[in-house]
Amino acid sequence: MNTVASFVLPAGALLALAAASRCQTPTPLRTELFGTFTAPVQLLSPPGDSRRIFVVEKTGQIRVVRDGVVLPTPFLDLGANVLVNYEQGLLGMAFHPDYRANGYFFVDYTQVGTGTTIIARYRIQGGSDRDRADASSALTLLSIPQPYANHNGGTLRFGRDGLLYIGMGDGGLYNDPNGNAQNVDSLLGKMLRIDVDHPQGGLPYGIPAGNPFVGAASGRAEVLCLGLRNPWQWSFDRITGDLYIGDVGQDTQEEIDFVAAADLVAPTPATVPNFGWRCMEGTWCTGLSGCTCGAPALRAPLHSYATVPGYAVIGGFVYRGCAIPDLRGTYFFGNHSTGAMWSLRVVNGLATNLTSRTSELDPPGGDTITGITAFGEDACGELYVLEHAGQVWKIVPAGGAAPPAIVAFGSGTAGCDGAHTLTANCPPSLQNNRFEFVCSKAPANGIGLAALAYQRDLAGSDPFGIGLVLHVSMAPPPFVWLALADVNGIGTAALSIPDAPQLIGEAFHAQLLWFWPPGTCAPSAVGLSSSPGLTITLMP
Repeated sequence: MNTVASFVLPAGALLALAAASRCQTPTPLRTELFGTFTAPVQLLSPPGDSRRIFVVEKTGQIRVVRDGVVLPTPFLDLGANVLVNYEQGLLGMAFHPDYRANGYFFVDYTQVGTGTTIIARYRIQGGSDRDRADASSALTLLSIPQPYANHNGGTLRFGRDGLLYIGMGDGGLYNDPNGNAQNVDSLLGKMLRIDVDHPQGGLPYGIPAGNPFVGAASGRAEVLCLGLRNPWQWSFDRITGDLYIGDVGQDTQEEIDFVAAADLVAPTPATVPNFGWRCMEGTWCTGLSGCTCGAPALRAPLHSYATVPGYAVIGGFVYRGCAIPDLRGTYFFGNHSTGAMWSLRVVNGLATNLTSRTSELDPPGGDTITGITAFGEDACGELYVLEHAGQVWKIVPAGGAAPPAIVAFGSGTAGCDGAHTLTANCPPSLQNNRFEFVCSKAPANGIGLAALAYQRDLAGSDPFGIGLVLHVSMAPPPFVWLALADVNGIGTAALSIPDAPQLIGEAFHAQLLWFWPPGTCAPSAVGLSSSPGLTITLMP
């Protein structure tokens, strides 16, 4: 585990950076093939892990992509437990916010033999193997019977409050025949919220005090929102905490629902977010019972569109990556049946800048994106599009430009295995509480120093006269801390970013220096090697 310390950057930053990015000419986009899987339904990364991406397959497997390579053995194989049929299968996964320390993650799947939705916790295997889960470690948190094979929901995520949110469909068939979505005593047709860290009352989880029906005369205490038909894909804005829900329509309208983070803190039975199904489908009155169409207590969708020909909306993510700075804060979503994709921005709770993205995100050559099952988000906030047929596409700038916030410079001193590379795939920002450098070809299980400075030396220097190339200024002394390499010689150094808006736009320079064990090799007179330098600009 890395030793992490705070640091202080100079004041007087360029506060206009965020505003300027919104005034740029929009960056044209394209998609590039990331990989091919079996019925992928989710793509995600552990918190702060920029080296690994996990892909959830509906058939019951979770795959690990490490440094761009799909590992041959699944992280977890639940195929024997999972009923795969229509809208049933392994449907979702979420990493615990403290996954790096406790190894916990959570899954949502349809139980073979019963069709019941299971929400269960697993953990990784013991020891140093973090690419395999312990299949025997299951702890079932919730078992929710499903009356039909469709509208199971499936997405689960942790909010910024550290609580687990679970999206549940109305249980299926047509017109919600059991009236589940408006029944506060049912878990179906709802957004649920539970505390996985503090079990209480004989349950394997706790009930957050801010849930609307806690202490009420009626209503399940796990319920946070109601009136949903099938929130198959939904997400939080990782910066603001706002909630975006893609709720699949029936005959008339598909909808994107929105709840500001402040409205999720402690709603009451009178203010509980209610999205209107089954008496409303989007903005349309269905004529069905359960609530009053257009009632003030119901929340209108952020955006809706006609179900025909575009049935099954696929909710996406607010872009928070670094490759496309002018699109930070833009929400992407799509449609399952047509492969259409759009983006919009929320301003004062309203949808603005609705933009069709279908043409520019159409892959090169003869490929066409259809049957979208999900959008994905990696640790750096970059976005992906998943197809039921198996293809996963990454959304990238059409020009292939490198992230402007991270620029490599100079060369280093080679180690035993050759020259190092130094990258920082996620840009440091005020909201990124775990920024990491990644250095290749370090000594296996070795230790080193990470140097930070406010001045750089493009040519490099050898201040100690031992052949060790330094690219960071030694006057004033750089900030240094312990860095660790894994068994494969990949070294990481973590950095906490202070929440100081005046630092936006400031640049600092980094370099990693490695000590080689005696007798292994001696790349310089004292067994030291160095990476190239890296200039990093703090983003909003």
